Amino acid sequence: MKARTAAVLCAAVTVGMLVPVAGCAGGGDGAGRGDGHGNDGKRSVGAADARDRGPGSGPGESEELGDGRRAGRLGGVELLKDEVPGLVIEQAPPGSAGRGTPTADRAACGPLATALGSQPRPEPLESVASTFAGEQDGPDEGLLGTVRVAEYRPGGAAATLRGLRDAAADCAGGFTMRTGEGERQAFDAVVRVTAPRLGDEAAAYRLANAVEEAPTLITVVRSGEVLSMFFATSLGDPGRAEIPPRLVAAQVRKVEAGGLRPKGGDDKGGSPGGLPQGDEG
Repeated sequence: MKARTAAVLCAAVTVGMLVPVAGCAGGGDGAGRGDGHGNDGKRSVGAADARDRGPGSGPGESEELGDGRRAGRLGGVELLKDEVPGLVIEQAPPGSAGRGTPTADRAACGPLATALGSQPRPEPLESVASTFAGEQDGPDEGLLGTVRVAEYRPGGAAATLRGLRDAAADCAGGFTMRTGEGERQAFDAVVRVTAPRLGDEAAAYRLANAVEEAPTLITVVRSGEVLSMFFATSLGDPGRAEIPPRLVAAQVRKVEAGGLRPKGGDDKGGSPGGLPQGDEG
């Protein structure tokens, strides 16, 4: 990987919902061939490296109990480290999120900028966040991202997803935002891609960055008043980057097994009879 490409890909993970990669800060030759600690540059980005700025500190965040468990209704919904084959998953500890609130150049794009930040709006009742990364030499090597699960007041989850859909449609031609830390991010396009047929409704988007080669990926699944939100980018092959369907399915299954989705779905914007509804790309 050329030094320029490596630097660009490292910059791609500074969007509020994603996280800086340990190797991006230096220690190697800047071209992915070493990190100054005896690694050969093929090491995947570990979730522990990725968690420094993942979402998870903000309104409604669940508190830690001190033994790796979370308090509250969402305490049992987080995926375990090795629960999804090929991925390393870790909890994002309290206080790890980026600070401030992202802003967009146009009000219509605000929900997209907010989704990419660490402070969901409207404010959820409770939220938990985890980081994930592809295992070394696995099919998802180079992939990294975060999962945020948030429970809302009645109608809040559906309204949040509806706002995201509207923003994606209005800002399909691209938009510019500033992260909570003031970093400028420009996107050339917001492309709707095929969403999983899970939960009561779902949506998925691919944001093309105006500078970086790596896209920003967003998938959202609503299960009753709970949103499971997935964000990712790739330090490997940006063209093949996707949020692993097995990760999404495992997280949604855990949310719904915890009794957080009404039986038979609901009438707050999901498909008739509670059948899973996913946007088609």
